[in-house]
This record gives sequence, structure tokens and C-alpha cells, in this order.
Amino acid sequence: MKILKFGGTSVWSKEMIEKTAKIVVDAKKEDSIIVVVSAMSGITNTLIEICELAKNWKQETFFPLLESIKEKHIQVAQALCNNNCDIFFTNEINKYIIQLEDILKWVSLLKQLSDKWKAKILYFWEILSSLLVSLAISQAWYPSKNYFSRDLLICSWKFIDWDCNYKSSEEKITDFLKNKDLEKEIPVITWFWWGDEEGNIYLFDRGGSDYVATLLGRFWQASSIEIWTDVDGIMSADPRIVETPILWEELDYSICAEFAIAGAKVLHPKTISPVQRKEIAIVIKNTFNPKAPWTKICSNKSEWIKGIHIDDNQVILSFIDPAMIGSIGYISEVVKVFSSLKISLDAIATTETSFSLSLRKKDYTEKLLEELEKIKEFFHLEVLENITKISLIWTHINEYDILRDVWEIVMMSKWAYGKSLTLFVKTNDSKRLIQTLHKKIFQK
Repeated sequence: MKILKFGGTSVWSKEMIEKTAKIVVDAKKEDSIIVVVSAMSGITNTLIEICELAKNWKQETFFPLLESIKEKHIQVAQALCNNNCDIFFTNEINKYIIQLEDILKWVSLLKQLSDKWKAKILYFWEILSSLLVSLAISQAWYPSKNYFSRDLLICSWKFIDWDCNYKSSEEKITDFLKNKDLEKEIPVITWFWWGDEEGNIYLFDRGGSDYVATLLGRFWQASSIEIWTDVDGIMSADPRIVETPILWEELDYSICAEFAIAGAKVLHPKTISPVQRKEIAIVIKNTFNPKAPWTKICSNKSEWIKGIHIDDNQVILSFIDPAMIGSIGYISEVVKVFSSLKISLDAIATTETSFSLSLRKKDYTEKLLEELEKIKEFFHLEVLENITKISLIWTHINEYDILRDVWEIVMMSKWAYGKSLTLFVKTNDSKRLIQTLHKKIFQK
């Protein structure tokens, strides 16, 4: 059995959904298939905008937006079946839209948007996406039905961004498979919303469909997991920056985990762990070009640099005070501020009299500065904006003397086990530096 996961760009139009359905039906000729889908590309962003408009009591603004994306889904459904769509599908779409409108009216009336209500709003478009994909598969003359991940995967903790309850999920999935004949049906499963033991709805963070696919692959003991996206596998660098990046045929699990942690969008950071111990391969393929070369993620211990990842949205804060020498608890006081605001730190570098840390630009807020102001007597603060993070990922970083004559670095952090090196540079210098590093590493 294979798990096939399709991202938002693979289901954003009638043509792409048909292409997705063909990929699924062709794969079904060789093995049993389970499909995982995301919402149409861009729809979740629109829903987030609608949430904010509803919270601010702007019904005249969010209802037209809601109507436009409703019409898009209905038009795609009709196009998939040549304007002769089964009334079931249009009724299902309208049913979920009415439920969503009712929730948004309450949000608008109360002028409040809790995580619980936001979770209820955002999951709707995954349902519609799964309906459209199952409709397209059925139009290709193979029975298909959509299912909700909340009925299969159980989670814990908060309503937005949580993790999987392995024991309960495995029990649910085992029961599900007992009642399904995968020789006669292709299930299409949502991923964005899961449930807990009490029936609450939870959302995973963006991009988590990869994680859901690998969880299902682990619990169902899949032969492989195919992640269909809009790129030809995993490359050594962004092709928009480097003209001739290398497309890797195979990569080791641990190296890919480093890619994801560094922020590479092709994989979610939690994707690798469910399948690594079971040695289930993950394959990255391109929905737009199904015959293109791809990348297989497996146990492959090749000792070579595997890639350069870039993130332009970084800020560096430097805390400076000569009194730090020999002091105890100095750094912890500052880190407590970030912890209280639930802000994650990308990297920390220290000297005897200072320490610097990096964070994402979106987390550098007025609220953070207000909290740091309360402890300003302990340090002098310097801020560097317009910073780019460059992550070099490989197996034996110590063997490479690639930073000779590189003077643009403003901060550097290295993983203790030698699998990654993170450089921070001014954004204006980043493109040229990446091209230089890529040439040094891959074009000797």
C-alpha cells in the first residue's frame, strides 16, 4: 500500500485536480492507494483574512470573500463532471458553507476569535478539497470517498499546533482499515483538522500534511509515501538563486530532517520521525511534471554536502554588558522574556561580554520590545534587521574549509554533531554569498 499526499498547488484548479486524479488512478494499477490532500492553494490564507474581518465586525467585507471561494469550489465541481455534477456534491458544499457562515456570524457578533473557533473555521476548506478530489477520481471510473482525519488521528494539547497521540491514533486507524476494502475504493483524507478524545477540533500548523501522510504510512505500514508538490524533488539550492543546482536522487533521513528544521518548505519538520525507524521511504515528486526525476528519502549515508537553504526573514538581537563576565543567570533572564511570549529562537551565539540571538521577523514586535524594556538595566541592546539565515546541511561539516575569504558573516551557529552550519548575513549580501558557496562546494 502507498500513501499519496497532494499539496495545495496540486488541487488549486480543475485541470490540476484532474491531473492529480490521473496520478492516483495510475498508481492504483500497481498497489492499494490512500490519498491525503490539502486545501486549494491560497484558500487557507483567504480564510485567515475572513477570520480577522469577522472578528472586527466587517460582515459586508467577509461575506463577498466567502461567496467567491464558495462559487470557485462549485464551479470546479461542475467542470469536473461537465456541468452534470451529482447533486450530492453541490449540496455538501452548500451545507458546509452554511455552517461556516453561522460560525462567522457569531464571531462577528461577539467580536472575539478564540483558537477553538478559529480551528472550526479553518478546517472547512479541506473538506471541500477532499470532496473535489474524490469526485475527480470517481469521474476517472474508480470508486472513491472522502474521510476526515479527525476520525483517524487523535491529538492532545491546544487547538492550534499540537502533536499526535500515537496509541489512540493507531487504534483508530486499525479499526478504520478493518472496515475498508482498498481493492475496491480509494479513500481521500483531509489532514488539517484532527480530534481529541472529547471530540474537539484541532489544527496542525501549516504544511503539516506531510506529517499526516507519514503518520498514516507508519500506522498502515505503507510500502512508501509519495509527496506530490510543485518542484522536482529536493535540490542543493534554490534554482531561483543558483542557476545549476543539483537534484538529489537519494537523501538520508537525518539530512532531510535538517533541511526541514532549517525551514525548507518542501518538507514539514516533523515529517521524518514517524517513518525513519520503520525505514519507509518518502518520495518527493512534481504534480506539474509527473515524469520528472524525483528524490527518494531513505537510509543513505553518503558523506557529502546536501544543500543550502535560505531564509530572508530574520532579525538579530545582541545583548551587550561587560558585567556578564563571571555572572550567573544573565542569559536566562532574557530568554524568559521570549519564553513568556512563546517566541522560538533560531540560534544563539555568546562571548564573555555579550550574546546574540536570531528570531523570525514576524516575532520582532512592539510587545517584545516592551518586555525587553523592563529589563534594559541589565544590558545594552543592538538590533540588526534585514538579515538572511543561510543553512548549510551535510554529514561531515568539519572536512570543509569553505568559509575562507568569506567576510560578510555577522553571526554563525554550528550543530554540535556536525550536520549543519548556520550563517547570518545582511540580506543584500546573501544572494552573492550563496552563489559563491554553492560554486565552492559543488563545482570544484
